Order: sequence, then structure tokens, then C-alpha cells
Amino acid sequence: MTIRKLNENDWAQIEKFFAMMGEKSASFFNVNRGNEKRVTEFFENGKPDHEFFVLEEDGELIALAFLWDLFSLVPKFGVAVRDDRQGKGVGTFFLSELLARFRAAGYAGVLLTTAKTNFGAQRLYEKCGFERLGVAENGEYVYIRRFGKP
Repeated sequence: MTIRKLNENDWAQIEKFFAMMGEKSASFFNVNRGNEKRVTEFFENGKPDHEFFVLEEDGELIALAFLWDLFSLVPKFGVAVRDDRQGKGVGTFFLSELLARFRAAGYAGVLLTTAKTNFGAQRLYEKCGFERLGVAENGEYVYIRRFGKP
């Protein structure tokens, strides 16, 4: 499996990734197609305060992540694993590798939110050292992963 930054040649794979996303995953990661729109805007106009990452295996995109508010000490983070690869260690691998990169880049931590009913994601985040801070205005749980000094 290879982790790399999203690039302009990934458009078809991104479309396929979102098209393959089941209703449950979309309800957690792509509410009102928000994250799909975020990636589309990146392809069309660039997003200087965002970075997007893909995990691929045998030329297939199997996970997508993004970091935004890059100029913050604790940027926001989002991650999704293709439905057919969930529960197979892909998320743990991807998340662990990205967190190590973010820590090495000098961030103090990352923030994310997840639906109260997204139990699989909550287990993954807690397994990877995230702490639940509370509840956001939209009703989702807020998690933080703090980093010590690199």
C-alpha cells in the first residue's frame, strides 16, 4: 500500500471512490456531498489551506484523507476508507502513517468530528490515540489527537 498526496491525475479515481461509497459511509463522510465538493474544488481551483492524501493498492484508491486549516497548530482532519476495505486494518495503517507525518511536520495535533453512531470510526480513532473532547454544535463527537514533540 502506498500513501501519497492527491494530484490532478486522480480525478477519475476520486469520482469512483465517492460513487462506490455506500449510504452508511456517505452519511458519515459525505453529508450533503460536502467532502466530495471539497475535493472537486481542489481539482478546479486549488485549496491552499488543504492537503489531500490517498492510500492506494495495485493502482486502486482505497482510502482518502484531508487536512485543512493547515496554518493552524491543530488543523482539522478527515478520513474515509472504501467500504469493501473497512474492518481489515486499512484505516489503522493509513491513520497511523498520516499521524506520524503530521507530527513530524510540527503540528501540535489534529481535530476531527464523527457521528455519534459511527462506532467503527470511534473505535479506530481511540485505538490510534484520539481523545473525545465533547460534542460539536452539529451533534457530532469532537476528537483530538495530541502530539508530543517530534
